[in-house]
Amino acid sequence: MKSRHPLLVAASGLVAAGAAVSLPAAAASAATPTSVVKNGHCSGTSLDNLQVQREDTGRLSVDFGVDMARHVSGVVWKVTESDNGTTFVSTNVRTIADGSFSITRVIVPRPGTNTIVGTATSALTGETCKLTASI
Repeated sequence: MKSRHPLLVAASGLVAAGAAVSLPAAAASAATPTSVVKNGHCSGTSLDNLQVQREDTGRLSVDFGVDMARHVSGVVWKVTESDNGTTFVSTNVRTIADGSFSITRVIVPRPGTNTIVGTATSALTGETCKLTASI
């Protein structure tokens, strides 16, 4: 069967080819995000948040925090943060008046994908929080 509109068929082929050419560029930019935000629920009623952002300097800004459902100040949490298994934070923090804490660090990224893990354990209740983000 002969096509009645050969230009339309040819144009469709060009559009399809253009779409195929543009996909790898979109996939490449999606593969290297400039920031990742993870939110989660801890083992109890608290919520945790991990934000990792690539700075203009090439370093990574890492912010990990917990918000307790009960607004209790002074609760001690044991916090560790690591990048590809190497610990860069290991400390005890206390919640502020609204029952939350947040720790921010700027680190030098490791070659390739950086997998950041933030963990926190409440000394009062034993509640645990853990989030992972890769950038």
